[in-house]
Amino acid sequence: MSQRNPMNERYTSEERTGVTRKSAASAKPKSKAAASVTVKSAKKTPEQRKAAEKAARKEAAAKQREVERKYYKPDTPRYKRLRAIWWVMLIAAIGCTTLSFVGQGALPQWLSVTTLIAAYVFIIGAFVLDFWKIKKERVAYQERMLALEEKNAKAEKQARRVQQAKQAKAKGSGKNQNRHAAQKAGVAAGEEAADGGESDEAPVKPQRRGLFGSGFRLSNREKMQAEKKAAKEAKAAAKGGAGASDQQ
Repeated sequence: MSQRNPMNERYTSEERTGVTRKSAASAKPKSKAAASVTVKSAKKTPEQRKAAEKAARKEAAAKQREVERKYYKPDTPRYKRLRAIWWVMLIAAIGCTTLSFVGQGALPQWLSVTTLIAAYVFIIGAFVLDFWKIKKERVAYQERMLALEEKNAKAEKQARRVQQAKQAKAKGSGKNQNRHAAQKAGVAAGEEAADGGESDEAPVKPQRRGLFGSGFRLSNREKMQAEKKAAKEAKAAAKGGAGASDQQ
């Protein structure tokens, strides 16, 4: 390794001529942390609310137009009668207007004015009838038909569910028919055997719990004592037999 010259200016000068390199830890970022992250607020702005309301109104209007297109002409007698009255009033208004303008020279002034007033009355009456009673009858018919459509859709859905359940049940019974039959036969045989056993043998009463433990432990202890007693008696009998043979 080569040795540096001790007479170099950097070693002889009292001032620091070199430049210290800054560490990466002391470097400052150009932008703040998460400066590019944008958080959208859940609260809608007035423009967004207006756009949503406008879209909802458009959707409702389109739905209403579709309903009116499908059920515009009710088939009720009341609607037919009101519609006939509307046509009569409209034709009368057209006739009175035509008569008023055509017969200005031939008819008297008061008659021309009267026919014109009658034409206006018929026109206003036709508009009122159309926008009041006929529209009310049409709206009631549309509501009734929509309710009927919903009811039919529910009935079809319920029928489809019942059909699917029947198909699933039939499929399951056909697939596991033998297994279910064997299980039923085994259960029936077990029940018959249980009934026969109960009829032949008396029911066994459970042992009562002893003072110092369960009945099971007490029976084992008694059994051990009986075995010890039998062993002692056998040993005594063997000794007695051996003594008798010695005396003989």
